[in-house]
Amino acid sequence: MKHERHGQYFNPGTEDTEWLPFIGKRGWVLLTKDKRIRYNELEKAAVRQNKIREFYFSSGNYSGAEMAEMLIDALRDMARIFRKQKPPFIASISKAGKAEIRLK
Repeated sequence: MKHERHGQYFNPGTEDTEWLPFIGKRGWVLLTKDKRIRYNELEKAAVRQNKIREFYFSSGNYSGAEMAEMLIDALRDMARIFRKQKPPFIASISKAGKAEIRLK
C-alpha cells in the first residue's frame, strides 16, 4: 500500500489548515496521531470543506509497533467505513484495533 508522509511536502509546524486542503484535493486518506482535529473548529471546517477521510489513533502516545498492530487489526473496520461512508468523516482507531466514526 502506497503512503506519503507529511514531511515530504510540508515543514514541521505547518498549520493543519494549510495542509488539510492538500490532502483533500488529492483524495487521499489521512492517517494521524492528532485526535484534536475534530475539536478545532477551523480544522474541522477544513476537513468538511475538503471532503477529507481521516482516521486517527485514539492516543498519540503509542509506539510505532503498537500502531502497526492496531492498523492490522482495524483494517477490516477501516475498509467498511471507507466503502459505506462518503467523505468527509473522521474515525478513530482504538487500542483494541477497532475503527469507528466520530464525526460525519
